[in-house]
Amino acid sequence: MSNSDAYFKKEIVYSYRGRELRFRVSQSLFSSFDIDLGTRHLLQTLTSKGFDTYKKVLDLGCGYGPIGIALKSAYDRCIVHMVDRDAVAIEYAQQNVELNNLSGFKVYKSLGYDDVSEVDFDLIVSNIPAKVGEPVLSHIIEDAKYCLCPGGKVAVVVIDAIGEYVTKVLKSNKDINILFYKRWPGHLVFHYEFSKDSYRKIGPKINSFEEGVYDRSSRNIQIGMSMSPFKIVYGLAEFDILSYETELLINKINIFQGQQIDRAIIFNPGQGFVPVALSTTARVGKIDLVDRDLLSLKISRENMILNGYEQDQISLLHEVGIPNSNLPAADCIIGILDEKDEPQVHPMIIREATSRLSNNGTLIIASGSTAITRMEFLIKREKFLRIVERQKSKRKSLMVLKKRN
Repeated sequence: MSNSDAYFKKEIVYSYRGRELRFRVSQSLFSSFDIDLGTRHLLQTLTSKGFDTYKKVLDLGCGYGPIGIALKSAYDRCIVHMVDRDAVAIEYAQQNVELNNLSGFKVYKSLGYDDVSEVDFDLIVSNIPAKVGEPVLSHIIEDAKYCLCPGGKVAVVVIDAIGEYVTKVLKSNKDINILFYKRWPGHLVFHYEFSKDSYRKIGPKINSFEEGVYDRSSRNIQIGMSMSPFKIVYGLAEFDILSYETELLINKINIFQGQQIDRAIIFNPGQGFVPVALSTTARVGKIDLVDRDLLSLKISRENMILNGYEQDQISLLHEVGIPNSNLPAADCIIGILDEKDEPQVHPMIIREATSRLSNNGTLIIASGSTAITRMEFLIKREKFLRIVERQKSKRKSLMVLKKRN
């Protein structure tokens, strides 16, 4: 897992019910310093009657895996599904399963419950993130019923900032029975179940993304000389204004005006502004969207389709880094380097992008000026790319690069 190793920060130790557990963690994942207090509080409550005999567990938004792995270490006979929308989280969760010599896990990507492969869990657990938006919070709390077996239970921890809203959702749903509640400074833990009668009313599991649970607003963005419609979702940046990096990329994409591009790669596409700009500016055959965030991939594809690009010409690659195995070369690669990434991540991405470029292909990257300067030094030293242009604006920078023949 060389790509995920670029994100590695350190290894931490956590003791749960007499067993010492080890976790490889990444700076880019939640709670990278130590197991957070919310997770500790939640795990402390999962020894009470009714929560000590689970056979099949779903750890929703598993991060690097502390909740699911701790529960499995205490009850070896249970099967644990750990899911997350972040590809880095999925890789680290799988590494930590192996690090602790455990088996009986299924670790895979899912946007909420949408891609959960089974629906008969007797326990669902989650440290629910605070900034997903109220409709998504309601979905996580109430739509757990679609994945539970009759009599199954849910245990969640939330921070104070969303505690009042979560409490309101739980208490206002007549099908929910709150079994346990406890407040610590900064955190609340709830255990609950759904009434037996409610299972008679449950239909097929919904797809929250398709049902519009993540939808936040609609807006028009100027791309070139025209306005392009976009759907904006909760849980991603640029919900109100474009970042300077995105503006730099959209303006620079004009160099491809009217050109034929057989294949393009857009990495870190966000809400989809950059791929829409490219697909409406140039004549693009195939576009690979690459991101660690499954939500970003799904909304970017939807916005491209909304602006007239053919769905079957889009590939979604939920990956760490830019994959290059058995995939065609790209005429251009465009994306933003996240300033919050570990220092070793950006060189990895640049080298991987170079390996995917066709001869004389174009790479356009944007980020903070410090990050771009570091990449400029790397490129000049290793000489695998030729610098065509660099722009600076408001402490952000863009570089246009060509692959050397």
